[in-house]
Amino acid sequence: MIVNTTRITVQPEKRTEFLQTIGRLIHPSKNARGCRSFDFYLDATDENSTLLVSEWDTETDLNNYLNSEDFRVLRGAITVLCLRSIDSKASVTSSLCNR
Repeated sequence: MIVNTTRITVQPEKRTEFLQTIGRLIHPSKNARGCRSFDFYLDATDENSTLLVSEWDTETDLNNYLNSEDFRVLRGAITVLCLRSIDSKASVTSSLCNR
């Protein structure tokens, strides 16, 4: 499984627009092939900081999403509405099975 995290800091005056945009993009992203989960979190101490966390079956599934139209729209919203560039990181995790 691949876990991708993206930390985003939005411009304060663009916060509402960003949240509306993210709200529209989460559902299609969750339906992408190989997506196990796609969640959006707000920082409790900084209302302009957010975190996107997605889990993918394979690296190929994540790469296919990163090349999709849904991701291009998300990336465009982040570019236009945010203060900082994306701090994105993917990591491989494994599931432990009970024997």
